[in-house]
Amino acid sequence: MYIFFSRIIKFAWQNFWRNLGLSLITILVLVTTLISVDVVFLVRGITNMAVNLVQERIDMSLIFKPVAADEKIQEIKSILEKNSFVTNLIYKDKKTVLEEFKTKHQNDEGVIAALGELGENPLGAVLVIHAQNTKDYEEIMKEVDVPEYSALIENKTFDDHGPVIQKISSLTEKTEQIGIILGIILTIVAFLIIFNVIRLSIIMHGEEIGIMKLVGATNSFVRWPFLVEMIFISLVAWLINLGVVFSSTYFVDPYLVKFFEGSGFSLRNYFVGNFGWFFGAELVGLIILSFVSAGLAMRKYLKV
Repeated sequence: MYIFFSRIIKFAWQNFWRNLGLSLITILVLVTTLISVDVVFLVRGITNMAVNLVQERIDMSLIFKPVAADEKIQEIKSILEKNSFVTNLIYKDKKTVLEEFKTKHQNDEGVIAALGELGENPLGAVLVIHAQNTKDYEEIMKEVDVPEYSALIENKTFDDHGPVIQKISSLTEKTEQIGIILGIILTIVAFLIIFNVIRLSIIMHGEEIGIMKLVGATNSFVRWPFLVEMIFISLVAWLINLGVVFSSTYFVDPYLVKFFEGSGFSLRNYFVGNFGWFFGAELVGLIILSFVSAGLAMRKYLKV
């Protein structure tokens, strides 16, 4: 058994080097196909991170009337804290709201002068509410949309980044569609190239195959070197793809870190975290593609 496999590997390796030009072209096409798949995967990851960051910036503020009793506001706060849709709740008392207002309008002398003339704080306390999804705010508001609490609320402001999320999602969808179409085209090209590489290899080694059959070589012994050669090519293409992907992270990561500042997102960590299932699936898919195309070529051109 050892001799059988060692000879198959030897013949496959010889075929690889004898057809080096065709092998390199096949590897190039396979690498390009893998990179197109990587780009689609990368775009999905970046989009998810961008959407999550935008979602975190969405909030709703309950602006209370200046006369609203602090006890009632704390009561509302306690109710909202128990709501499962609320992810974060920030309470700003009247004094804090006034200080923030002054800071925001510090260069507007008219506004500052008007505040001084009033002699008292005209602003009410504020509750800033954060939820996981935009649609959750409607459910959250049901908690306070009762006469007892509505009478205390002067205004509700909703900082909605929905249009931004929609644009990001739309751009991602188009990018993924282009990537998928490109991946399908390159997969077909790779299939045809592998098919023709095997066909040419069979033609070039026709005499050798005939001699092997005369000396009693089995059909599997004749076929397996071609399949193992495709495994070599697939493995080399996969390794080159890994090298390209992880090398590119060193150049791209600094820009992504700045763009997603504070999120901890790293392209390298993203690929490492998904290494097993994603790159493993790519390798398995590549070998299956090679086996199918090589098998069809041998069925048609290898008469053993």
